[in-house]
Amino acid sequence: MRTSARNAGKVSDSKPLTEVFPATRGTPALTERKRAANSKLADAMPAPEPAPASKRAHKAQRKRAKKAKSSEKHLRQFLSSVTVDGDTFSVGDDAYLRMTDDFDEDEFTEVELCQMCGYTEPQEVPMIECDRCLLGYHITCLRPPLTNVPKGDWLCPSCVSGKPRRGRKAGAGTAREHLLAGGKKLALVHIQALWQEPDGSKCFAGRWYEVPENTHTGRQKHHAAREVFLTRLVDNNGVESLWRLAQVCLPDAFAQATGDDAFICEYEYDAVWQRFRRRTSDVNEDDSDWAASDGEAASDEEADGTFKPQYAFWAEKGAKGPTKGKGTAVTPALNRHKAPQQGGSEWIEAQRDSLSGLGAAEIPASSRQGEGASPLARAQAVLALTANPRTMPCRDSERAAITSFVEESLTAGSSSGRCLYVSGVPGTGKTATVLETMRSLRRKAEAGHLPAFQFVEINSLRLPSPQHAYTHLYEALTGNHVGPTTAAASLEEMFSSGGRGGTSKRVTVLLVDEMDLLVTKKQTVLYNLFEWPVRKGSRLAVIGVANTMDLPERLLPRIASRLGSRRVVFQPYTRQQLETIAKTRLEGLDVFESRAIEYAARKVAAVSGDVRRCLELLRRAAEITEAKTKQAAASDDAVASSSGQAQPTGMVKMSHVDDAINEMFQATHMQMMRNCCRLEKMLLAAVLMESRARGHTDVMMENVHVRLEGLCQGHSEPNVAVGAAVAAATRLGSKRLILADPGAKRLYMRMSLNVPVDDLSHILKHEDTIEWLKDLSF
Repeated sequence: MRTSARNAGKVSDSKPLTEVFPATRGTPALTERKRAANSKLADAMPAPEPAPASKRAHKAQRKRAKKAKSSEKHLRQFLSSVTVDGDTFSVGDDAYLRMTDDFDEDEFTEVELCQMCGYTEPQEVPMIECDRCLLGYHITCLRPPLTNVPKGDWLCPSCVSGKPRRGRKAGAGTAREHLLAGGKKLALVHIQALWQEPDGSKCFAGRWYEVPENTHTGRQKHHAAREVFLTRLVDNNGVESLWRLAQVCLPDAFAQATGDDAFICEYEYDAVWQRFRRRTSDVNEDDSDWAASDGEAASDEEADGTFKPQYAFWAEKGAKGPTKGKGTAVTPALNRHKAPQQGGSEWIEAQRDSLSGLGAAEIPASSRQGEGASPLARAQAVLALTANPRTMPCRDSERAAITSFVEESLTAGSSSGRCLYVSGVPGTGKTATVLETMRSLRRKAEAGHLPAFQFVEINSLRLPSPQHAYTHLYEALTGNHVGPTTAAASLEEMFSSGGRGGTSKRVTVLLVDEMDLLVTKKQTVLYNLFEWPVRKGSRLAVIGVANTMDLPERLLPRIASRLGSRRVVFQPYTRQQLETIAKTRLEGLDVFESRAIEYAARKVAAVSGDVRRCLELLRRAAEITEAKTKQAAASDDAVASSSGQAQPTGMVKMSHVDDAINEMFQATHMQMMRNCCRLEKMLLAAVLMESRARGHTDVMMENVHVRLEGLCQGHSEPNVAVGAAVAAATRLGSKRLILADPGAKRLYMRMSLNVPVDDLSHILKHEDTIEWLKDLSF
């Protein structure tokens, strides 16, 4: 029979196999299976080259190896499907993988056997499956026999009597039973790419699944009996190691699955950081802390992005996606209408929002930019706000402070945790710097220079309510989705028992982004998040990020005391820093004149210092340049020369940046703010000042009117009545410049700005009809 052949030509020739698949890259059981499957190839691999004598020689050696590897990849022919032993495997399919040399498919049965009679016949008699032990029974073989297939959870007589769960032995039963029992002969993978090598051999890139028993939490009561987790481990194998198709479904699609080789996968699992994440259908979502960073790509395809992800094949064929193969036809248990749960109780939160199937974990940067794209198109890609830069320049001191905090927390271990508050105006790189620091510390932990730790990020903008922060944190640590009340009680026990109630002995680093959105009337959520770290043995460190520098002083004293005085403040970027960041992004692309970058940096630094605004301005200038270049190329050269216009050269100049600036400030909302009356502009200024003073996006008309009266008295303006202010707010709401309650609430109407703060500040600073607005500090 065919064996689980590991393709020695798909890993680095300069490293032994044990370095290519280190133990820290996957779970212990997964690593053991991979080591067993690759043992023969380890002996056949060439010996590593001797270490170079100097750093320069080492750099030259790496450059040559990278060049040779790149040239080999360009000769690959990517495929949408392959056929192995009569079965067709396509990109996006899930399949069993042969793991041993003595693999014999005849030892696996094709159908479930009745545990009472030991037969599959008669076929006309329905067979049902126990929701706890997954064993099958004919309804007529039970005592007493059943007349119909039961609805809901059903337990076999052994499980009802309280006997221990009877699992199949790892070497017997169906392939599904062998995998769930922890057998070493089969593994489950998700096919991410297929290609043919220059020598004619066919290979695939597979992302591994893992059973709950091989995670750091072990099997829990909330885990479904057929549940598996999608890991971060991706490697390359020969297609001859593929055996049979399987089906891995989301919970809501499991009821429609057919055949015995069906599994549930609701979460991804990161074995390095020991955390879970709900599977998402957005492959473009920027979760850089889950993505592979420098030197830690899970495979060579993931490192250079030359493989085609699943959606690329669908787009080429004009289809929505490949149809899942059913494998060998079998007779499924008729009561498997939903996900069976370990223990037989009702499955918690069984109805999830519908999510689509798996694809590539992320679109590699090189694939997003396009290998054949023009320099201007590549410049637009690297300047896009969705681009994930390798480093964050101009933030060395802030990065060092965050690194020192995390390293001290990891060194302290089980002693009292710590809290750090990171603040700064929007667009100063707070969250990006923290995530970059965590990726750097992760590599140190993998190398053994730091203790291993868990990292969880909570973005408050994505939470339905502040209380759901408990749900998100508990789900990331345990893989169990529960309500906020239950999650808060479980976290309280976990961090109050000296780690005895937790799931890991590692230190947990929690990042709370936009923490000002978690402020409630009693401020209970923030109090618990910053109270847990100071408890003895909690092994929890919290990093809070917000835009308001004095937020701790506005919180209750009991929260401010626990937050401490350790802070990192991100100042707005200067002109030199914005210019450095833009040039770093555009490294290797000679499409911008230096004066054009400097011009954009000066304009943005004079208003807000927001790096996002600067990058977007340069990206739009590149788009304008590309459009003018294409237009000139399509026109007749004679007409262009007779008109006396200079031909565009494909370089972004100051004139293009100026066009982008004018376009930005000629937007609809900018024109509407310019056309507002005197009172409406004064009210917008009062709303902006009040929201910044209180640190909340929404404010009350009562407080805004008090601030408006102060502005009028201080600048010799006539007093504004409450009715006039309410009428002005209603008009601004109808223009969608603010979001406001009905005017009938008068002083109790709530309102918030519906335009970018930087744009409003620019309009007010350049207001000619109200001179004193220019002197205000926004």
